[in-house]
Amino acid sequence: MPSVLATGPGAINQAIKGIAIARKYLLEESPPIDIVVQPVFEKDMRSGSNVSLVLSKSIPIDCEPTEDDLSAKDRTDCFKLAGAIAGRIRDGGDVALTTKGPVPVLVAVKAIALAQEYTSQENMDVKFAVQFRDLEDPELGNTPSTYLHFAVLVNHD
Repeated sequence: MPSVLATGPGAINQAIKGIAIARKYLLEESPPIDIVVQPVFEKDMRSGSNVSLVLSKSIPIDCEPTEDDLSAKDRTDCFKLAGAIAGRIRDGGDVALTTKGPVPVLVAVKAIALAQEYTSQENMDVKFAVQFRDLEDPELGNTPSTYLHFAVLVNHD
């Protein structure tokens, strides 16, 4: 499977944006093709930010932002966010995250990778699909802003 290697918040943010753009174009093909991503960190996630974003082909995934989406900000604890993701996965519900900015994107990617670890005993394979979405930004007086929306996907082995 192809993968994208990225190191550091800026590079990971750009890699995720590149995947979102590629995904958009592939969904316009006939027949449409989707891309899902599994993040694999090379070292300890507490201090490291070297990630291999393993790509695979998928049938089209339809997931739009909702009020129930989780979010990641600069100061979000990726371990707590991973626990929330794993909890929703175990409950069988849809899981999605909405975020913007290099550090929050790193937090989101780390949290999804950690959720994979947290659910590994249940034989769950955790991946994500990412897309751009324009949403109102409450920190900017509800003016429109472009976010990255991560749809968390689970396969049961």
